[in-house]
Amino acid sequence: MSLSAQRQSPCIRVCQMDEETGFCSGCFRTPEEIAKWLRYSDDERDAVIAGLGKRRAEYFENGGKPAFSFFSFDD
Repeated sequence: MSLSAQRQSPCIRVCQMDEETGFCSGCFRTPEEIAKWLRYSDDERDAVIAGLGKRRAEYFENGGKPAFSFFSFDD
């Protein structure tokens, strides 16, 4: 039994497009991948997910910084 498209989504609800990389700062998908996600086959979604780790690693290896924090620093 396969997981639903929603369950397989790498989205972490931090939707900010990085103008320099062209990827979402939260999930590292392209705008096209995000827009077509629900229409992708399981194989297409698996292929996108398989490449996200490399994108994320290259971003941080090249000096990229997180564009968000899960912690609130407000008093």
